[in-house]
Amino acid sequence: MSMHAGSPLASRQVLCEKLLSRVQRTLGPRAARALPLSVLGVLAAFATPAAHAQDSAPLPVAISVPPIAWMVDQLAGEHVEITTLVKPGDSPHAYDPTPRQVAELSTVPLYLAIGVPFEQVWLPRLVKNNAEMQVVHLEEGLNTRHFGSGEAHDHGHDEAHAHEQEQEHDAHHADHEGHEEHHDEHDEHHGEHAGHEEHHDEHEGHDEHHDDEHADHQEHDAQHGEDEDLGEADPHLWLDPQRMQTVVERAAEVLEARLPQHASEIDANEQRLLKTLSELDEQIAQTLAPYKGRNFLIFHPSFGYFADRYSLEQHAIEVSGREPTPREMATLITRAKDENIGTIFVSGQFSQTAAKRIASSLEAEVAVLDPLAEDYLDNLKHATEALKAGFELTDSQ
Repeated sequence: MSMHAGSPLASRQVLCEKLLSRVQRTLGPRAARALPLSVLGVLAAFATPAAHAQDSAPLPVAISVPPIAWMVDQLAGEHVEITTLVKPGDSPHAYDPTPRQVAELSTVPLYLAIGVPFEQVWLPRLVKNNAEMQVVHLEEGLNTRHFGSGEAHDHGHDEAHAHEQEQEHDAHHADHEGHEEHHDEHDEHHGEHAGHEEHHDEHEGHDEHHDDEHADHQEHDAQHGEDEDLGEADPHLWLDPQRMQTVVERAAEVLEARLPQHASEIDANEQRLLKTLSELDEQIAQTLAPYKGRNFLIFHPSFGYFADRYSLEQHAIEVSGREPTPREMATLITRAKDENIGTIFVSGQFSQTAAKRIASSLEAEVAVLDPLAEDYLDNLKHATEALKAGFELTDSQ
């Protein structure tokens, strides 16, 4: 049997050697050698619990958002020490680690990433400060949806997309008046030069504040490759219970490898959690089945995976990461009136000013859908009931 540093067997050998050395100093080498080995074994046995406690210390794990922290706690419980970077009420879109958090992460051996925006910037820096850190991307390979300036377009609302393009054109024209080359490129995006192969202008909503559009697109291409024409990737995949089950399986595999002495316990927790998520998925599907095809109005488009899973559609008040202009606000209010929407959904991580203004104009209610609540199961149950209540309110008007 091989013996590695830190194993219980190695720890016991070290203790025996220390005890023998102490006995030799006390009784003398000859008397010490006369002692039966069983005596030293008994003495080592008394000291072993301390060594075992050290070997069983919780594994430090860093995680970006509370729902994933909840999942890891469900899997490994007391065997992990979780550091959650984004606290309840914070926005992962605007988050930057504090110097204290960066220092704490310099010794953390495991980071479980989920694809939130700040990880793309900060993870390389954290790894540079901690070469021993294992980074596992739980979201890798999962089918990703996209939002941003193309959210309405992705859901087939061509009229809304055309309106957004019109607004972006106005902003570009005002900012770059007299720049013929830029104006010509923008016109190409609206079809005036049919057959042109360049498609960078699909991201104009993300670049309207940049002077050098071509340079920004080149950087964007390098980062996003084949997904450049889809808009910004939506990181909220945990809000789909079926995708969450895949995340659970991946996390459990990593934790079992890092904590082999607790692998059977983690596996049992994994099976129990997968069953719970499957049951939750069935309950939500049953509750929302009567409302298939319905849409809801939400400030930040964070519930897209949830909406896709249960055949709903979300309309976002936020436009390309900013509050709507007065003209965009008027369009949203008109759409909400036409669809008789009675509930506007918000989350605590973003400003509620625009949502409350629209709700006031519609005499609608404001309800909370929180993508980052730590109690994952209760949160999705709450979201389901809130959406159901919103649809029922619309039907009653």
